[in-house]
Amino acid sequence: MGSLNSINTALPELVTNSDFWPDIELNMLRLSVRLDGNVTNDRLRHVTIEAINRVNDELADWRDIQRQSGYTTLAGVPAEKVGGVSVLTSRYLRAVYSTTKALIIESYRDIDTTREGEKHAEALATQIEDTWRDSQWALRDILGLNRGLAEIA
Repeated sequence: MGSLNSINTALPELVTNSDFWPDIELNMLRLSVRLDGNVTNDRLRHVTIEAINRVNDELADWRDIQRQSGYTTLAGVPAEKVGGVSVLTSRYLRAVYSTTKALIIESYRDIDTTREGEKHAEALATQIEDTWRDSQWALRDILGLNRGLAEIA
């Protein structure tokens, strides 16, 4: 497979989002979550669209409240800026990026039944859990909710 640079030049640059949310630059997503060339450009675009849909659905009520308050875009909602970027925008991107990575990792689990296959599956399971957690934390941060998630057995 080609180098990351050759992949980036062929990569469709942008997934256009709905009018409230920022568009997603696939090059930035790929670099931010450290995806290598094993994830094809078409696959990345497809999974990113699903991740955007999931995140936008989770934030639909919050978005509606912001619109009722007169804000037409996420960038317009008052928030601190770090590095020149709204904290809300950074958290939105983190939610989309993390969701995308979790969906990709889930789809690449092996069915290898050897001991090495089991170790690989265990490592992926931990990575999947951590990535979903990152997504949920970003969503909860936007919503102003406590990050404390607890499972009751």
